[in-house]
Amino acid sequence: MVTIKEKVFTDVLVIGGGGAACTAAVASARKGADTVLVSKGKIGNSGNTIMIGGSYGMDGESAFYEYHIPEADPSFTKEELFRSICNDGFNLSDQNMVEQFVEESPRIVYEVREWGREAGQHYKFYRPGNWDVSGRGMGRSLLKGVEKEGSIRLYEDVMIIGLLKNGDRVTGAVGMDLYEGCLLQFEAKEVVLGTGGYQPSSDLLKNTNSDMTGDGQAMAYRAGARLADMEFMLFLITAVEPNEMRGSILPVICTFRDAFDYDPVDRFGQKIEIPNQLREMEKTSEMCKLVHIYYYGKAIREGRGTENGGIYFDFHRFTDQEIDRMFDALMDHFDGFYPRGKYHGNDILEYKRLVKEKRRIEVGLSSEYSVGGILVDENMDTGVPGLFAAGECASGVFGANRVADAVTEMLVQGYKAGTVAAERAALEEKVESSRDSVSMITEGIKRRLEQKGGCRLGDLIAQMESVSDKTLGLWRNEESLNIGLQAYDRLEKDLESVEIADKTLVYNRELIRMLQAENTLLCSRVAAGMARMRKESRGLHLREDYSYIDNEHWQKRIISHLDGGKDVLETRTPIVTRVPLRPEKKVDYETFILEEDLGMANMEEK
Repeated sequence: MVTIKEKVFTDVLVIGGGGAACTAAVASARKGADTVLVSKGKIGNSGNTIMIGGSYGMDGESAFYEYHIPEADPSFTKEELFRSICNDGFNLSDQNMVEQFVEESPRIVYEVREWGREAGQHYKFYRPGNWDVSGRGMGRSLLKGVEKEGSIRLYEDVMIIGLLKNGDRVTGAVGMDLYEGCLLQFEAKEVVLGTGGYQPSSDLLKNTNSDMTGDGQAMAYRAGARLADMEFMLFLITAVEPNEMRGSILPVICTFRDAFDYDPVDRFGQKIEIPNQLREMEKTSEMCKLVHIYYYGKAIREGRGTENGGIYFDFHRFTDQEIDRMFDALMDHFDGFYPRGKYHGNDILEYKRLVKEKRRIEVGLSSEYSVGGILVDENMDTGVPGLFAAGECASGVFGANRVADAVTEMLVQGYKAGTVAAERAALEEKVESSRDSVSMITEGIKRRLEQKGGCRLGDLIAQMESVSDKTLGLWRNEESLNIGLQAYDRLEKDLESVEIADKTLVYNRELIRMLQAENTLLCSRVAAGMARMRKESRGLHLREDYSYIDNEHWQKRIISHLDGGKDVLETRTPIVTRVPLRPEKKVDYETFILEEDLGMANMEEK
């Protein structure tokens, strides 16, 4: 029988286990709100946070003058950071949210660093105002912050399966205790989603945590929130062959280091050329990932890719001594926060051995980060009463290209969401969730467990991922998007008829996969609809049939909401505070990238 075992009452309910959720819970508790933090994994050891392999930080001006870090670069001011985010985001950022990001990041970033020190973590500082950190290190830092607060009630290994409402207001959520096999009803004045992003691709084409299934986005969307910018997805270079390196992101990490060099070549052994000016600039620019994936993806699209749809990194022209120097420099960079010779669980020395053997490393473009998400304002308010969202599950800061630090984003936005949620909770009376809202969730679980016949879940998930590989890859076109949207509609109907063999709630992995598949499919459908609507190439959205940037018609955000079970898409001009939008004209995409890296220095303020 599917019933609620326990009701949990609180002021602020925070959902998630990574950076956004942890900082939201800390901020809420500091404001005096009774705070519950629920994660479908372990706090500080789940979500995309544990996948961190890079930096977080602040502008150099604040690092130098406010926090007295002598190595910081004070010439990199808040204003420069603000403008770089707006420009490198292809002018689709809501600038009020960028201002919030820039202004509030120094204090929060520095405090999280101090949590890490208390937890015994080591950070490596580099200019202008950043620290390198591992995912495990950040997780331990966040857990220390939550523990220090003392009053936060933790519910781990509890998967939230739906939001509760009373009228238009979100009033809590229902969660499934994965190991106890029971349902918990959380009643709250305010709810904060810090659930991370989603990855629609197959296992070969994603390199983030496997539980990034768009749960928060899907739940919020069904509850009346709007989704925005879902067509923009960041891809990353991931090793495909040889087997010793499969799934490793070491190849792309090497491309970011000045001391490291290689030759990208196609399946014919011909070098893939990147304009010299861009190759020099991208090493120190937030455009580095986009520059690489654009030119490598272009070669693949032209028919120069491998059988696996990738390219090769070639090291034949380097001597053993040169290779030694490159890898020593790489290990020197990481030894401040990883065991020497390791990066993200990967053996750097094994990679070095393969390179010395003159083995070509085959790499492909895998999905890393979903730029789009729940539409929020600078207070992380979704527009649905009682509901906030922060971090990768939200949208608005990065525009069409993930720039700056996603780690910084989650920390800043989480803290803001928790603060505002607690302040509002202090002024409000609790509204009980409606019985219909609760029964809709419990009956939905009951229906899934009792379903007979239909397709096998594993087969449907494989189909769903295959469709997404073809529909939401780096390069899109009208035909593939139309086919993909039709396939998503069919898959949604098929998912409704899947029979789950396990009829219990005790760590029912098939049921968990079913719920996650439904959420991912919803996000993929909305993303494909937005990608079809945007008839241009911009940032991380590339159209084969519209290879130019159309500032006259598409310097706009695409937003979607549900109406009668159907996606309704509309456009909205980004909020502009200081950096004006681009002139209304069509621009060649490659020219635009170059302009972005040049920083639009001649652009005047409004």
